[in-house]
Amino acid sequence: MDIFLLGAGRPAIGERPSALKHISLNTKAMDWQIHSFESIADLTDIHYLGGYHVDEVIENYPKLNFTVIPDWEIKSVLHTLLKAPFSERSIITSYSDTLFRKEVISDILLIDADVVFCVDSHWKERYESRTENDIQSAETIEIDSSTGELNVVEFTGFIYFNSDAVKYLSGLDEIDVGTNLIDLILHLQDRGLSVKPFDVAGHWAELNSPNDIASFILGTKAETLSRLEPLVRKSHIGKQVNFTSTRWINDSDSILDEIISCFSDANLVVRSSSKGEDNWNSSNAGGFESLLNVNGGSRISVRDSIDIVIASYGEKGNGDDQVLVQECLQNVRASGVVFTCGLETGAPYYRFNFDDKTQSTESVTSGMCGDLRTIVVSRFAAEYLEKIEPAIMPVLHAVQELEQLLGFDKLDIEFAIDENGKVHIFQVRPITVDHSDYEIDISSIEKSLKDSVLRFHTQQNPTPFVYGERTLFANMPDWNPAEIIGIRPKPLAFSLYRHLITNDIWAQQRFEFGYRDIRPYPLILSFSGQPYVDVRASFNSFIPAELSDEVAARLVTAYIDILADNPHYHDKVEFDVAFTVWTADFNKDASNRLIPYGVTTDDIVQLEMALKKITCNALDRLGDDVAPIDKLRQRRLSIETSNISVVDKFFVLLDDCRRFGTLAFSHAARAGFVATILLKSMVKIGMLTEERLSAFLRSIKTVAGEFAESKYAYKSKRRVRLEDLIAAYGHLRPGTYDICAQAYWENPEKYFVTSNMQTPELTEPFAFSLIESKKIKRMLDDLGTQQTPDEFLSYLQKAIEARESVKFEFTRNLSKAMDMSVCLADELSLTREEMSFLDYHDLEQLKLNVIDGSKLKEKVNQNKKSYLVSQVIELPGFIKQASDFYCFERHSLQPNFVTTNKIHAAVKLLNDSEAEDLMGVVVLIPQADPGYDWLFGCNIAGLITQFGGANSHMAIRAAEIDLPAAIGVGEKLYEQIARMRLIELDCSNQIIREIQ
Repeated sequence: MDIFLLGAGRPAIGERPSALKHISLNTKAMDWQIHSFESIADLTDIHYLGGYHVDEVIENYPKLNFTVIPDWEIKSVLHTLLKAPFSERSIITSYSDTLFRKEVISDILLIDADVVFCVDSHWKERYESRTENDIQSAETIEIDSSTGELNVVEFTGFIYFNSDAVKYLSGLDEIDVGTNLIDLILHLQDRGLSVKPFDVAGHWAELNSPNDIASFILGTKAETLSRLEPLVRKSHIGKQVNFTSTRWINDSDSILDEIISCFSDANLVVRSSSKGEDNWNSSNAGGFESLLNVNGGSRISVRDSIDIVIASYGEKGNGDDQVLVQECLQNVRASGVVFTCGLETGAPYYRFNFDDKTQSTESVTSGMCGDLRTIVVSRFAAEYLEKIEPAIMPVLHAVQELEQLLGFDKLDIEFAIDENGKVHIFQVRPITVDHSDYEIDISSIEKSLKDSVLRFHTQQNPTPFVYGERTLFANMPDWNPAEIIGIRPKPLAFSLYRHLITNDIWAQQRFEFGYRDIRPYPLILSFSGQPYVDVRASFNSFIPAELSDEVAARLVTAYIDILADNPHYHDKVEFDVAFTVWTADFNKDASNRLIPYGVTTDDIVQLEMALKKITCNALDRLGDDVAPIDKLRQRRLSIETSNISVVDKFFVLLDDCRRFGTLAFSHAARAGFVATILLKSMVKIGMLTEERLSAFLRSIKTVAGEFAESKYAYKSKRRVRLEDLIAAYGHLRPGTYDICAQAYWENPEKYFVTSNMQTPELTEPFAFSLIESKKIKRMLDDLGTQQTPDEFLSYLQKAIEARESVKFEFTRNLSKAMDMSVCLADELSLTREEMSFLDYHDLEQLKLNVIDGSKLKEKVNQNKKSYLVSQVIELPGFIKQASDFYCFERHSLQPNFVTTNKIHAAVKLLNDSEAEDLMGVVVLIPQADPGYDWLFGCNIAGLITQFGGANSHMAIRAAEIDLPAAIGVGEKLYEQIARMRLIELDCSNQIIREIQ
């Protein structure tokens, strides 16, 4: 028998042929089809009739037979079939984007007819959660029912032709038939061939509906567990009683008899198992009731619990919705949920989210626990889980067994480990997010990780003039790339940040400030497209230049070891790891921190002397350091009014920004850091109270404060016009380095004309009290500076103000350069989004005429592919060893970001369930609890929860409806966000920041 797969047409989803659609990470649609036919046909009997990207199919399946349809774009599917190389054998033909089980094929071959075609009488149920357009586009045909009436059914595209029918096909001209396979069936019937339908009754899958694929593999919760229970060897699935709501209504007494007979006096769990709960497009995870610890010895308790679960199905429930009853597990050591792929992208990772503290079996799914653990494991090296948490290894083995049994690896599995170490499986569901936008060759992910590991190893080698026998990498220790450009920046943003600051300006500033000159070593490099700070380079750059090489080496080694032992310090290294400024408590702190790590007492004495000189110098040099910003302002006006080309303006603006802007800003930022460290130390040793520190900070006149005053004045119809606001603040953009982020001038209604504007707080003058001044005078004398307390106060104020004001000025140049790049994109016939995939050096080559504009489109497409790889690769914020690239535990207070979306919206703290107008706002709620499901009907823009894990209910729901969310941000960050008015929530780059 010959098999003909019709793959000439363009697929409904994605850019790849339907035959190459991923069903799971290692299985494509064609693999399923070949497997379905293996009992009746060899590979040499299978023919692929292709047009769209047929070369890709040939490359993946070279042993098949191929017929290339050259004019496929303008011809019909019937034309494709009639081009098949028919022989005298019978054939089966099928669309290449449908899947059938082996049983369907064997059943069809038992039917005595010339032609048998597959239809689906359950087609409307398959389309239950899809749009009306999908229903209208279905291929339907009328067939005779058993009662003699005509039934409308869906045609599946699967047809069997016996040898007699094939002979007729060989001489057929499509002009005499029509355009599609239904026309062919009717034509053959009219010509006297025996034609019979075969009803597959929903047991098939269509690739343009992920829901079909999930249903093809899994049933409801109860059905899946029932199928798996006798097969599993590496886990335990408890015995169950399951029944439909219709059966309960009609026969509740016999069901209760069965339950009580089966479980005796045990405590029970009564779970929902609705068909509406387990589909692809809307899982309703946690949307229906499940009750724990129901008294199995009480007929009344069991009855009441079942009634509650069935009532939770509501009016939209149907009689086929099921209830699942099992024994409730006691003595739990750990429980949680594991996703067998990346929730947002479908990437090849296991994500374990579990609770090993409370002994609850629902703390993860309810989001009620604030102490959940999350471990991410790459499929390429899952064995590394043993190093992070060996207690979870049995769960990994159980999960891998389930994947093998089901032939599917996009699963949501609820588990528990009892006190004896046995793994219990409570639920197996399909991941309910469509990952079509992230389909890439798995080998490209594996290669990227291997390249990153190799780069990590090569960076460990000792480097000339830079001390430390090893290095670490993190995304927040220095110049905070995770905060500024995000963890997955696009090429233009990443390259601009490196060019303007982190390639050499950062090191130049520190050398000028009195630290060691470590140029030409860059601060930031990329692992799989994600930015990481070279911690060794950072620590070397903070060693005072006058210290000997021997002392420098011991200090850097100590700093690296301290951070390695305390990775949670990676975003506060200047407070808890390295000493970069002298403070009055230096000697005590340095001795306690450094001596255990091999630094000598004499080293600390030398370090103190050197830091005193740097700190004294800092108090006097601020004015000279930031003076170039005035030159930047003057030169920018000349550049803007010049007649040079757009591309030249782009480069001149950026060059000026680098020479006169970012170097001055680096100095201002360093001065601001010096001021901050000094202030914190003054509170620590009792020179200032926390209240006095707050009063000082309120006295600072910042750009943000001036902006708020200007907006308020405009809103209050005072002497500020919209034009004035745009002129002063229009260059600001939420993503400073992101060309895709609109500048304020591009959308003034959003950023300037805001509602609920509060009256800005007035800044009050601050002065040290007499007692404070005396203490500060003694500190300044110890430091060795001639400054008075009043002069010192002036420095503190100016340093903190300068950090913001100088940044405000240098970003004018950067933002104007961004505007020029948008204009350049128009000249090159590129979109703004496409321009974001070029980097600085691509545009530099354009300026130098090394390449022409036509080549840039190729670079865009190439960089897009690399960027997509960075989107699906998960890496930790701190990398200590090579295994961290494959397995890591997320810090308990690191938010779990859901989706890859970015939004700007107002924030609303929701303290109760009173429904206000929440349309378009980011809602803050305390926990990721299903009780907040009503929020999803309020057209909210995003969601942030204080507690909750990566696999909590709200994380699942947010991913399913593509709602940007940050789940489990922790108490501290939650309180900070609650005080914000307008924020950017950038899930792809894992950023939450306030927009002024």
